[in-house]
Amino acid sequence: MKVAALDLGTNTFLCLIAEGDQKGITKVHKDLVEVVRLGQDVDKTGELHPEALVRAKKCLTEFKKEIDKHNVDKILAMATSAARDAKNGQELFDIGKELGIPIQVIPGEDEARISYQGATGGIIDNTVTNLVLDVGGGSTEFIVGRGEKILFGESLNIGAVRLTEKFVTAQPIADNEITKLNNYINEQVEKILPEIKKCKPDQILAVAGTPTSIVAVEIGGFDEKKVDGYILTKERLKFWVTEFSQTSVEVKRTKYQLGGRADIIFAGASILLKVVEALNMDGLRVSTKGVRYGVALEMLRSNGSH
Repeated sequence: MKVAALDLGTNTFLCLIAEGDQKGITKVHKDLVEVVRLGQDVDKTGELHPEALVRAKKCLTEFKKEIDKHNVDKILAMATSAARDAKNGQELFDIGKELGIPIQVIPGEDEARISYQGATGGIIDNTVTNLVLDVGGGSTEFIVGRGEKILFGESLNIGAVRLTEKFVTAQPIADNEITKLNNYINEQVEKILPEIKKCKPDQILAVAGTPTSIVAVEIGGFDEKKVDGYILTKERLKFWVTEFSQTSVEVKRTKYQLGGRADIIFAGASILLKVVEALNMDGLRVSTKGVRYGVALEMLRSNGSH
């Protein structure tokens, strides 16, 4: 069975075209990524920006062309908090309908499981307790699991786009803005820290564009085989947080090739570092997988009945 699984995030849209069976994914045909910034100003206005909807339609049109080439059996797109929270969120769902891409909002009770199995790529390991850390544009998911069991799952409204819009006025970033941003992250993380510590995670598994982009900068380019499983130490995270705070968006875009992530990478990296510090970990392991893999696995395992 061949499926197309889309993850429509606050910052990034991703599309995985893969095939497999109920046991899992056997072949990845395409893994597409596009920075759309769907969540542009959604915090301020409560609505999806008209320009963001234009970018979303353009991106989904391109994705659909690619999906059609591969003759898939099933398509499913999962929408993010930005679409859920926006007053005019229906407009995104209408674009999907027009293009033949069914869009759903992941129900809260399924979100943790789909994110977790996506991050681990569906590989079940009963010997390791993972904290999956999914730093998005609008929110960050914290999911602790062991084997097939989810021990804890919570979403906090700290995301790379949201925090940048809230605290950062110019880059390089002023010390008082850095302090406010860090204090805010710490305050939010404190709310769920006791629950996470109770689960005694062995490692942090970090997914999404923030950790994969930092590793790409670190190793001099994105190579999935090298990025997936890469250990980012606390020291290197600290180094990059400082570096990103002291450089302009232009430098981050050109020297570090961060593209549409250049202006939000500091906030995203700060979230990762604060969580590593709060849990007294030496670092984290990076995964190139994520929600799109979880969505694909759901479709394969339900064998088309979902």
